[in-house]
Amino acid sequence: MKLCFQLLMFLFFLQGLFTQPLVASDLSSIRHKIRQQQDKIYKQRQQRNELQSQLKNQEKAMGEVIKALHNTKKSLTEIRQTIKKTELQIEQLEKQEQKQKARLREQLDSAYRSGINPSVIEKLLSKEAKEADRMAQYYEHMNQARIDLINDIRHTQQKLTKQRDLLAKQISDKMSQISEQTSQKQQLEKITSERKQTIFSINKTLKKDSNHLEILKENAKSLQESIANANQEAQRREERELAKLKAEKEQQGKGQLTNQEIEQVRAGSGLGKARRQYAMPTHGKIIQKFDPEHSWKGIVIKASTGDNVRAITSGRVVLANWLPGYGNVVVIDHGKNYSSIYGYNSDILVKENDKVGKGMIIAKVGNSGGQSHSGLYFGITYKGQAKNPLRWVK
Repeated sequence: MKLCFQLLMFLFFLQGLFTQPLVASDLSSIRHKIRQQQDKIYKQRQQRNELQSQLKNQEKAMGEVIKALHNTKKSLTEIRQTIKKTELQIEQLEKQEQKQKARLREQLDSAYRSGINPSVIEKLLSKEAKEADRMAQYYEHMNQARIDLINDIRHTQQKLTKQRDLLAKQISDKMSQISEQTSQKQQLEKITSERKQTIFSINKTLKKDSNHLEILKENAKSLQESIANANQEAQRREERELAKLKAEKEQQGKGQLTNQEIEQVRAGSGLGKARRQYAMPTHGKIIQKFDPEHSWKGIVIKASTGDNVRAITSGRVVLANWLPGYGNVVVIDHGKNYSSIYGYNSDILVKENDKVGKGMIIAKVGNSGGQSHSGLYFGITYKGQAKNPLRWVK
């Protein structure tokens, strides 16, 4: 009995010797794998952040090139219209010149019948005519009306020369604009191709990262924080403006600020009770509905690139910048803790602190932020919380 007990104790001792190192080894291996996974996640995030930064620069460059292309197109249209006007003026001047010459021929008809060479008109109109002594006899016999008519013809010819020179310059300008437009289009194609590759790389990193929802949550959180910071800065700016205005009035002995003066400084009077009283910011079909549970804290409206994006009502721009996942974003503070958000824009037409009116064009529809299709992300927040925008717009 005693031997059995001793043997059992020995077995337990042996088990302790072999089992303990095995557990420690497993734990070390697990910790090593955790560190590897953490490093992998960190590198993926770092790579994704670098790609997002790259995408931001590319989309900003695209916006600038698109704007430049728009200006070039506008300039070309204006040049073509100016060329048409110049050509019409030249045509009218040529007709005027022919009529003036015809009238002069009529006046000199008697002289022609008397044997004067028909080329006399051209001689009279030439530069040498004033200086040529042999032409002086004709001037002596002409009445003032004929001299005036010759001067009119010369004036018309000077205008024609000027207009033809102007036309030549306008055509040269047109060719330069066409060349610039071609260069801008090539630049846009290059940036578009680079952007496509960047989006492909971002999507590749997302496929490696199984939790796509976390990325959406990160982007939504980034947007929320940016809006909160922008609203706080806008609030501080309002307070500074009101304090300055109040001090100026007190210094002038004009009493307290009126409600009207305060309202002029304030961003607005809010959005009011939700009753679908505002127009959509752009025309199109809703392809993504409000779904806060899956980090869709706004709606997406399908629209064509370049379509107008309008402010739903008056307010002050507190944010006009590029943000991950949302691209070129405009945020408008409407007062009383209400804000509206407009994302995915190809171009932003307003600046931070700008006051905007109801229906004012603030941006152009696009697919910035790495979107595969053009459209508008639109959202509304109250006290920093996302609300279904379809309760306010129709």
